[in-house]
Amino acid sequence: MSIQNLTLIVAGAINLIMSILVFSRGVRHSKINLYFSFLTFFNFLWAIGLWLSRSFTDLDLTSIFARSTYVSAIAIVISLLYFVVHFPNKIKVLSIKLKFIVWLPAIFLVFIIYSKLFITHFVNSYSEYEYISYFYKPFYWVYFVYFISIALLSLYFLWQKYKVVEGLFKKQVKFLFLAILVAFIFGVHFDLFLLYFGDFRFNWLGPIFTVFINACVFYFIFPKQEK
Repeated sequence: MSIQNLTLIVAGAINLIMSILVFSRGVRHSKINLYFSFLTFFNFLWAIGLWLSRSFTDLDLTSIFARSTYVSAIAIVISLLYFVVHFPNKIKVLSIKLKFIVWLPAIFLVFIIYSKLFITHFVNSYSEYEYISYFYKPFYWVYFVYFISIALLSLYFLWQKYKVVEGLFKKQVKFLFLAILVAFIFGVHFDLFLLYFGDFRFNWLGPIFTVFINACVFYFIFPKQEK
């Protein structure tokens, strides 16, 4: 097994463990726990999807798992948005209009991702287990803009909260803002920007940055909430 695939499995396992631990603390009365458990669970699916897409020589199987990673990424960014809305306190409600803006394109993109209107075909490259996807550029740009817009909206909400919260909450919001910003920059670079230009050699790095950020948020935020 390659070091890249082993790293993806470890990253996925760490995210799954965090998801289970946070979910087990109770989600019925804590939207923060609920959406962070969703966030880490979909990061788990993203990492495992990338691992599986790099584990078969059959391009039909590769296609299924590779496409699933783009769906997982949509679920990740939506979970992040809802987590940010409720963390550390819910001071803003997503309007019906904003929910339509978030969910309708997401549903549309999920259907598009599993068609040739998103990825036209796959070819083996670099090695028999690695591949390159060829995108239908107009819909790839729709996906790209949607993903970035939702992520930036999450950062905007956090920035607005940073200006009104105080004390420990202010430090937590600042930390979360910086953590999301770092993960956003590296994730977009390795798993959206480089892929657009046909460079798939480093797409396994995206989950590494996000699992590190999720682990930091888990360690620095959740234990302090219990104290």
